[in-house]
Amino acid sequence: MTAIKQKSVTSRRHLARLREYLDWDRDKALAHDTQNVIDERRWFEEMDETREALGHNRPGRAGAKCTYMQHQIIAFNPDECSCNGGGMTPERCMNYARDYVRARYPDQEAVIVLHLEHCGADGTERFAAHVGINRSDLVTGRRLDEGPARKAAAARVKTVRELDARYGLRQLERGRANSMVHARQAGPAERDMARRGEAERSENARVRAVVARRVEEVGRLPECPDRIGELSRRLTRDGITLARASNGSLQYRFRSESLGRERKVNGGRLGFARSRTTGRVVRFTLRGITEAMRLVWEISREQERER
Repeated sequence: MTAIKQKSVTSRRHLARLREYLDWDRDKALAHDTQNVIDERRWFEEMDETREALGHNRPGRAGAKCTYMQHQIIAFNPDECSCNGGGMTPERCMNYARDYVRARYPDQEAVIVLHLEHCGADGTERFAAHVGINRSDLVTGRRLDEGPARKAAAARVKTVRELDARYGLRQLERGRANSMVHARQAGPAERDMARRGEAERSENARVRAVVARRVEEVGRLPECPDRIGELSRRLTRDGITLARASNGSLQYRFRSESLGRERKVNGGRLGFARSRTTGRVVRFTLRGITEAMRLVWEISREQERER
């Protein structure tokens, strides 16, 4: 299961930053390769010379921006990366990236650099292939044109899905947590609050903390025939209601100060937390919190026996 995104390089400053970012002598770079490049050490200069020769270092029409290159990121699911026990080794990731570039840009100069990326939010790692694609088509002499942005993005996703099937990877599912290793990351609103030094006010973060604390409390109860019911009662006192979504999944409902009304967040989208008792990552789905309470209860029982 792989994600693909693209950033157009439309300024000389951005171009210089991309050159530095794709330097494969950096510590995070695991492997690299080039396509249609004579001297890989001069990939940047060769691409610039190609654009200059074809007149592509200038805008195609007056008043427009000049797109020099495309920077595409092929991000592999952490669960499927070998650094987390998956089958996608750096070599397989590079083969995947090569197949992707050959399928979509056979007549473009391209550079591929595989990075080992670290998430500071939850300490996880994954592989991501960064691909620099030159704008000039070596066969037609024209600028790369993939059509309207939405159509081009859909075409890239289609290629990735086909490659995922070929490599035996799961498909990305919209609206669902697609990785057990990698926790939910902050959304645009939460990132904006973090930039303003208000990350602690993130609503989802607050709910995650409250639910995690109550799960630990209920898990430690020696006798409790209905732990989900007890959890629900305790969360109600915290202003959080447990409910079921239309698809049957567990849902958390609470008043949002930013919206001024009730918010509904499915457990699969709320994110993850690490249990202080077990040290394991907990999902906020019904299955996740039920398993978390069971493990806390077992550890508490063992601790009582040892006393």
